[in-house]
This record gives sequence, C-alpha cells and structure tokens, in this order.
Amino acid sequence: MMKTNKKSALTPRGCQVLLASLPLLLSACGGAGDAPSPAPVPAPAPAPAPAPAEAKALKVALLPDTQGGGSNVSVYPMRALLELYKQQKVDVVLVVGDLAENGSAAEYRQWREVAEAYKPFMTFLPIMGNHDNKGMDQDWHDLVADFIPADAEHMSGARNKNYAVLRNGVLLINVSYGWMPFAYDFVEQTILKHKAKARHIVLQTHNSFVGNKYGLLRERIVEGYKSEEGDVAFKAVYDKYRKLLAEHEVVYVSGHEHLYARSLIRDPAQRNFMQIVSGSASYKGYENRFGEHELVQNTLMLKARTEATGTLDVNASILDFKDDVLDFKAWYAEHSVMKNEDGPKELAQPKWQLFDRFRRSAARCEKVVFPASFPVEIQRNNAYDTNYRSSPCPSPQGVSARVLDGENLTFNRHDTRSRTMSAEAGKTEAANNREMLSLMQRYMFVAHESWRPNLNNSQRARLIKVGTPEEEVEVRATTIDLKKQLILSWEAKAEGTVSEVLNVSGTAGQGGTYIDPYGRSKDIRASTGLPGSLGDGSEQGKRPVQLPSWASGSWILAADGQGDPFVLEFSLPKDGKPEQLMLARQDPVSGAWRPVATTACLSQRAYVPAFLLGTPPDVAASCSLVEGVAGYDAAKKAFWLRSPREGRFALIARP
Repeated sequence: MMKTNKKSALTPRGCQVLLASLPLLLSACGGAGDAPSPAPVPAPAPAPAPAPAEAKALKVALLPDTQGGGSNVSVYPMRALLELYKQQKVDVVLVVGDLAENGSAAEYRQWREVAEAYKPFMTFLPIMGNHDNKGMDQDWHDLVADFIPADAEHMSGARNKNYAVLRNGVLLINVSYGWMPFAYDFVEQTILKHKAKARHIVLQTHNSFVGNKYGLLRERIVEGYKSEEGDVAFKAVYDKYRKLLAEHEVVYVSGHEHLYARSLIRDPAQRNFMQIVSGSASYKGYENRFGEHELVQNTLMLKARTEATGTLDVNASILDFKDDVLDFKAWYAEHSVMKNEDGPKELAQPKWQLFDRFRRSAARCEKVVFPASFPVEIQRNNAYDTNYRSSPCPSPQGVSARVLDGENLTFNRHDTRSRTMSAEAGKTEAANNREMLSLMQRYMFVAHESWRPNLNNSQRARLIKVGTPEEEVEVRATTIDLKKQLILSWEAKAEGTVSEVLNVSGTAGQGGTYIDPYGRSKDIRASTGLPGSLGDGSEQGKRPVQLPSWASGSWILAADGQGDPFVLEFSLPKDGKPEQLMLARQDPVSGAWRPVATTACLSQRAYVPAFLLGTPPDVAASCSLVEGVAGYDAAKKAFWLRSPREGRFALIARP
C-alpha cells in the first residue's frame, strides 16, 4: 500500500507563496499592512505520474547431465542447448550436475571451453553430481569459482557446493549430490529468510526426490542401509522436506536419470510440489525402471530415449518467471551423436520440438485428472477422476471461473521394466525381503485392494522365489498412463480486457504416444499393455486406446493449444451486463482478443452435457464455431464455452 505523509504546518515560506494570490492572508502570515507584495512565484509543475512498477522477470533454463563417456564432456549437446538458451535470452542456467564423466581437471577445462562463449549472456549455477564426486574437490572449486555469483549465500562447510541466489523475486537454491540428507536446515532457513521477497522458489539438486530410475526415496529409505549416515539422515527429514516444499510451492529440479519426467509429489496433507527431472545432454539415455510411485506421486509427462532406439534426445527446459506467473516449456531434439568424435551431425542445426508445457500464477486452482483408460466399474478412491470438471475458482477481484465438463481422452502411455532387490539382514533397514516389500507399500506403491485399486498393476511389487535362497522383491514391469494437471490461473487485466485474465492449462499436454522402457515407439491404438496393468486386479493388460479424432499421436504439442475439448464457465462481474460484455480468447500468435462468438451465434441456453459434442438448438448451422460453442446462462450470470483449445480467456467489451 502506498503511504502518504500528513500535511505539514504552514511555514513562512508557504505564506510567501500564498501572498501572491491571496493578499487578504497577509496579516495572518505576519506581514505589514502596506508592505509591497513580493514578485509572483511560478506555480510548481505538477508531479509526474508514477511510473508503473517494472515487472520482475527472470528466465531460468536447465542444463542436464553433460557427461560424455570416457573422460569427456558431451560438447555438442551442451553447445546446442546453450545456443538455444542464448536465442531465448535466458538469464540463468541451472547446471544440474554430472558435468563430466570422471570429474577430472581436463574434463572441466573442456566444459569451461564450451561455457565460456555463453558466459557473457547468462549466469551459470553449477552443482556437483555423482560423477563429479569422482574427482578432486580443488578441481571443482577451480572450475566454479568465477561462475557462482559473488552475492551467493553458501551453506557453512559446503562452499561452492550448496548455495542460494536471489534474482528478481526468484530464489534459486542449489544442493550438490549427496547433500540433501544434511542440507535440510540450510534449505529451510534460506526459504524462511527470503520468503517475503521470493515470489518463486526453485530447488535444484542432482538426484530426483522420487525417481523413475533412481530417487532419494527408494535409495535412502526403502533400500536404506543402517550403516549409511546419509540414509539415516534422509529418513529423518523426508516428511519435513515434503511439507516444506509443498507449503512454499517449490519447483524441485534434478538430473541424474538421463530421461525427462515431470510429476507432482504429495506431502502428508495431500499438498503438491512440482518435480522436473531435466532429461539428458549426454551421450547415453537411461531406461524407465519404476514409473511413478503412486502413494506420493502423479506423473504428468515422461519421455525416455536410449541408444536402443538408434538415436538420443537432448532436452531443453525454460522456466519463464514474470511477477507471480511461471510459464514453463520443454523441448527435445533427436540426434545420433554418440561421442565427440562423431561430430555435431544433427546438432549443428537441431530441430527443437515442444513437447511439454504448463502455466500457473499465484492465484490458481488445480486438479489432477486421470486418463479415461481404467475400468469404469472400479472404485474411484476419492481421486480417480477422469473429468476436467472443477470447482469454482475465484479471481482476486471476485470474478469466478470453472470447468463444467470434458473428459481426459488423449493421454500418453509408457512401459517400465522389471527390477529386483533384496534385503540384507543386519545391514538394511529391512531385516528381510518381506519387510522390504512392506517398506515399498508404505512409501512407494499402492498395494492393490478391491477398495483401493492400483491403476498401474495388480501386483506392483511382490515377492518372487519365496522361501528359496534366490528370494527377492520384484518391482514388476507394467504399463502406466500419464495423468494431467488442470490449472486455472488468474492474472492481471490485459490491454483490451474488462476482467482479469484466466489461463487454462493442462488439457492439451499429451498426444497419445506409447513407448517401451527404452523409448522405442509402440502403437497405443493397437498394443495391449503389460500383464496386470489394466487396473482391475486381474492379469489383463491395459487395453488399446481408441484415440479421438483430434489426438495427434505425436510428442509435438500444437502451438494453438488444441487438445481435449472442455467446457469453461466464466461469470460476470457483480455489476456486469451481458449485453455489454463478451467472453474472448487471446490469439496465441497475434495477441489479439477475439470474441468466442458473435451475438447471433451465442446460445441463450444453460449448458447441458449434450452440448459437449452437440450444438444447442438456438445456434444456427451457419455459425462459425472456430472457437467452439458458446452460450450465456442468465440464471448464473455466466458465459460458457466449449473449447477445443486451452489458453487465455477474459471478458471484453462487446464489439
């Protein structure tokens, strides 16, 4: 709130100014009756109008693992990424660890040779990965000393490894590999210190919190060793981290897995925080071992590609912050470069493809939407909702919006591989394999019950070879369908709008792809999922999917946001008049606001489910329905729109 000063007492200097135009006040100002009037004093120029507050903006990009095999850095994927980030005017690059294969001084010189060309354009914030830990500490310090900003706040005893930087309202906390179990106090204190100034918080570390191949949860708790100080320490702070990261809406960024995955991780109170596993800029890809951990995680996007496909992906991600808005986009470029000696090949001119995105603001409402692939007869467990239908989401100024209808019919699918592990009596936290299975069902996977189905597999984890010396715990190979996160976000009024702007995100994030654990393509329309994956407790696999006509069957996202149709309801302001206003959608290319319907093509019927696929009887067949079918519900004082595209919506003055 702007503060104003109280009026000061009238001063002789003030009286002098008043004398010029108000001679009758002369005596009140202490002057003589016949004294000559002073020369007129020009009126002061009006104070300039205050300049609008400058938006706080920051573009933060992710540089995944660049270990190059042998004793090398993967220079060509790294250079391709940094060139893209330069073109996109990125401010900060988070270097998620495993810069090199063996952490040697020679490799770091190789890494620096590539990075130096881009250092004038962006700030690098590097952390150590497990491969960097193979080298000498001093080589690491020599590498990063002039990359980490001078104003970085370092964790005591871990300088250049664990540190934080605040830039333009974005707090960037950086924790090196192996330190998460011991860095909780540093992370918490840094967040609390800066929370008043930080509109966004990003925590980058090397290992995923809940991973598809690795992950702190599985490695430090389920397979935890009593003798490992880090395992014992992480178990003590696991729930504290989940609560802290969810409460402050932290974006958790990692590397290590050489595949791309974005998911929501829940705390004990069912609040979410976002995890982004950044993918690869290396000459090797990793397979998908475990998929999501249903007890705490919903996976929203996963893309793996290994050498088994004949090519690799290099992954690029940008978190674009502006005031309280985060606009995230991720791309991939396919290439056949397997070592530096191959030369740049496709990476000389990479073909970047957008395959993941979301947008959110501080004022938002969210919902996890499940794929319409599991059997309808199973119990829903309060969560397995396949409809985009949402509760009303109020804006800061009192307008409200919600989604009335729409089904998640277009989704991606992937397989995992089998993985076995065993307890070691006296060494692991689990004294035997049955206890290890119990830990999995306590922390990771839902044990299938008729009243609590596991949508991913009837026997997600199980004992095999029971009673024999070869007895093990098996995490079973299975087929998983991705979820979506519907986000309704309110942003400030834009030029040309009467209301605040509503951004709808999450309906168009997947195209109907299907890959095996190694990234090889399968046909979701024809292939049956792996045994037990149907979701009804049987040994049947997930059924082939009849994709809707609008599904692309591709990784590439449509620029115009086309995906599953949904029905949006948008209320009028308290004193708004429907004859003066119209719902509009912003054109993503031109930025112009276009009415969703002309007056003649606006239905006066309340929305009913039949309109999800059909047209209201009072809308003429000649009407152009490019933006979808729209109507006005007088009883609710709200417009409704069946739209095939997510994006930005607002009320405008009726043309």
